[in-house]
Amino acid sequence: MKIKFMISRRSLLVAAMVLAPLIMLAGVSAARKISVREVRELLQHLGGADFSTEQVQIRRISSGLTGDVIVEAQIETAWRLVQDGEHWRIAEVRLGDRHWESMELIAEAVRREKIRRTGAILGEMSRALTDYQREHARFVATDRISELLDSISPRYLSTPYRLDLWGNQLDYKGGVDHYQLRSAGPDGKFGSADDLLTEGRLTSGKG
Repeated sequence: MKIKFMISRRSLLVAAMVLAPLIMLAGVSAARKISVREVRELLQHLGGADFSTEQVQIRRISSGLTGDVIVEAQIETAWRLVQDGEHWRIAEVRLGDRHWESMELIAEAVRREKIRRTGAILGEMSRALTDYQREHARFVATDRISELLDSISPRYLSTPYRLDLWGNQLDYKGGVDHYQLRSAGPDGKFGSADDLLTEGRLTSGKG
């Protein structure tokens, strides 16, 4: 399930965007209607928070296009800002009574999880390419991710991944005996140090 937030003016949208990936709706079945109470309780404990009932106002609950649930909610809390030179930045968010959480730590946790999940996607696609090669005695020769997916999905890859966890398109460069599959990583720029890369090459004497 996915949740969309509408944050009050007392809150900052940028921080909500950082917190949103930490939401987990485990145990809630999309086959039944979720109650306002359930939604509120999930949001009260968002990312390890301990918000009071009064801090969480549910505005609307609607069904998404893929069986998920879209929730429009208002969460009222406090943010601690510090000044670095001429610029202000969000330092902490209050997640409960005397419970402040570092935005730097939250951002780092989200970054690491996106790296992990993107790596898992690349791993799935690499295994699909290996299965394709075993059957066809070659890799998919193309520089277009769309042509790659046409060749390996759904027979070898059940989910046709096009984007990484930062919403950027994956890059594929392949020949009959080699390939490179790459994500631009956290900075969104190919060719930088944080790129995520998986590659394969046929060894001499093997089909």
